[in-house]
Amino acid sequence: MDLQALFKISHGVYLTGAKDDQNHLIGSCIDSVMVVEADPQQVIVSMNNASYTMENILKTGELTLSVLPANTPNQIMELFGMHTSRNTNKWENTEHILYHDLPVYKDSVAYMYLKVKETFTTSGHHVFLCDVIAGEAGTMQEPLLYASYQARKTPSTNTPTHWKCSICGYIYDGNIPFEELPDDWVCPLCNQGKSVFIKE
Repeated sequence: MDLQALFKISHGVYLTGAKDDQNHLIGSCIDSVMVVEADPQQVIVSMNNASYTMENILKTGELTLSVLPANTPNQIMELFGMHTSRNTNKWENTEHILYHDLPVYKDSVAYMYLKVKETFTTSGHHVFLCDVIAGEAGTMQEPLLYASYQARKTPSTNTPTHWKCSICGYIYDGNIPFEELPDDWVCPLCNQGKSVFIKE
């Protein structure tokens, strides 16, 4: 099967917000979110097993979800998708507000506060079925779609080498050398680990 077919399914790019045991604000960039029910309001959020944010959501049973606008800087996805909250304060220099005492991206198209109702596991992910406790419309911008973000991540023709995810095609072009990323770093789009990346 051509796995690229899966990534033609329309979906967006989001930030999750949570807290850890030390009450630090944490979060990650994800793309696996789906509305399940409108009444009662429920969504599904899928996160990689290696994610520190996921690990803490599993403990607390709560999170926020920020729907990113189309003009979100690539640096935001890089920060929240390519670094771990274990040792990086991602929200420190990211404009945000607290919503139900958890962080949300200030320029979100929409944001919501979720409570985990049920948890399912796959070989590499935890899938949270969440009740939407509260939600707000944010800016009047269009949301950032996965396909649009993927298109703008295409490397320039003068880039001699790069690291590419063999699953979804994501191109890593962060400031930290790929080899120096933490072992639990995952692709910000498909949540696969470093082992699926190939050097081109």
